[in-house]
Amino acid sequence: MRHNRTSIINTALMRVGGQGVTAAFQDSPSAQTAAAAYDRAVAYCLSLHPWSFALKHAALARGTESPAPGWRYAWPLPADCLRVVNAAADGGERHVRYALSGDALQTDSGAVTVSYISSEAAAFPDAFADVLAWRVALEIAPYVEQGGGNVRDYLEMFERALDRAKVENDVRQRPERVCRSSFLKERMVF
Repeated sequence: MRHNRTSIINTALMRVGGQGVTAAFQDSPSAQTAAAAYDRAVAYCLSLHPWSFALKHAALARGTESPAPGWRYAWPLPADCLRVVNAAADGGERHVRYALSGDALQTDSGAVTVSYISSEAAAFPDAFADVLAWRVALEIAPYVEQGGGNVRDYLEMFERALDRAKVENDVRQRPERVCRSSFLKERMVF
């Protein structure tokens, strides 16, 4: 099942004891707080792991700005890039050394293709939606009357959900290279 903004905000509000919404822009104070936290939480959660549903690839066009000292080229990153996962040359065959400086990738390679996490991912798989809902709940808990005393619990639930989502994502991406989570291993949850 794919989740959207409203369903994730409703889940977060339910977790902190707030009233649900029928649209993410509803005027209740708790809905406004959750909507404000949502965009920050999405960017933060997407940047934590190379999620397969948010992974994009792009051949970069050389920029007009001078590269940082020690590098030959500066390549502007795509506008929707939250996190660079990999940079390669020769059509993706050869990995290249690089550094990030602002919104540009610095390298000595004359042609670069990047794999990156896109901020434009909008429909999320179940495990990631759970992570995101826990993160929004964590951020809004101090501002919602019933949830303020449980912030530590929300942080723990966020971390557990994140660990589970990473493992599920990695199993789907490369089943043969999965590194099981020590947290999940201790609890025998696979």
